Amino acid sequence: MRAAVLTGAPHELRLDDVATPEPESGEVIVRVDACGICGSDLHIAEMGMEGPVLGHEIAGTIESLGPSVDPDTWVVGRSVAVRPTVGCHRCHWCDQGRPDHCAQFGLIGLDRFGGFAEHVAVPTQELYRLPATVTGPEQALVEPLAVARQTLRRAAIAPGENVLVIGGGPIGLAVTAWAKVLGADQVLVSEPVEVRRRLAQTMGADHVIDPTQDDLTEAVTAHLGGPPPLVIECAGSPGRIGEAMEQAGARGRVVVVALLLAPDTIVPWFGLQKELDVRFAMYYDPVDFTDSLDALDTRAFDAAAMITDTIPLDELPDRFARMGERPDAGKVVLTP
Repeated sequence: MRAAVLTGAPHELRLDDVATPEPESGEVIVRVDACGICGSDLHIAEMGMEGPVLGHEIAGTIESLGPSVDPDTWVVGRSVAVRPTVGCHRCHWCDQGRPDHCAQFGLIGLDRFGGFAEHVAVPTQELYRLPATVTGPEQALVEPLAVARQTLRRAAIAPGENVLVIGGGPIGLAVTAWAKVLGADQVLVSEPVEVRRRLAQTMGADHVIDPTQDDLTEAVTAHLGGPPPLVIECAGSPGRIGEAMEQAGARGRVVVVALLLAPDTIVPWFGLQKELDVRFAMYYDPVDFTDSLDALDTRAFDAAAMITDTIPLDELPDRFARMGERPDAGKVVLTP
């Protein structure tokens, strides 16, 4: 099969012919129909790794069953979304549905071949049936929507609260949509890229802010009358956690979901003075996947609106390199 392999150079992928995976016991082979490109893929590609096949926002069609897979439960031809977290299936965290905390955790799309390929092997424990209403590139949105749902679960968002979202990339867009569905009053999004500010409004933002042109504190105060009780950090660049702490109101909450692999600094005084809760969110509980599937099925919001580009495998290396240089789109979905 064909796959896009990291070369070791920053943001560089190479198309290779690699062996099609064989399913182990309890696994199926999924033909990848759609795979989103995540900001974390771009961060990983900055690290100089060679060999991994990235891509963890995977949806596709079951093509074959491995040993010990029940053919009545997992039928060849069925459309599925993939939760890309794999553990030992025996420990406390795996029993709780959180293999990402397992000592043997591996990520499909880093530790195992991911969705930047024509096929992928997936344990059945990590498969979710796609509703018949969810088709095409939209299938790849289940995983990022689950990240955003988990983020707001960690945030303990309450109906009627105002929310500031820092960063209007795909996760920031998904957080915005979920926040409105979950009853937020005003949702403000701070984002320097124009196309993403427009998308944020499409996804439900009540106001968008260009932090390169407007003072963030002044803009937030002008629209909310004061600091918000909840700030979600979705940008993943140095200084944004500190900025989120500055913007949050007294006894407010800051939730960090963006991936930043570089060291960062904060001024603890902002947290102490306001008695802030600073929390981090990563991956998902099983319910975040089922909630996201339900949201797509019922059209709770127009999730597909965040997709600005769909590309075939042949175009992935060039598009991936361009994304690494500068954000210029919403969600980009690969259709191998």
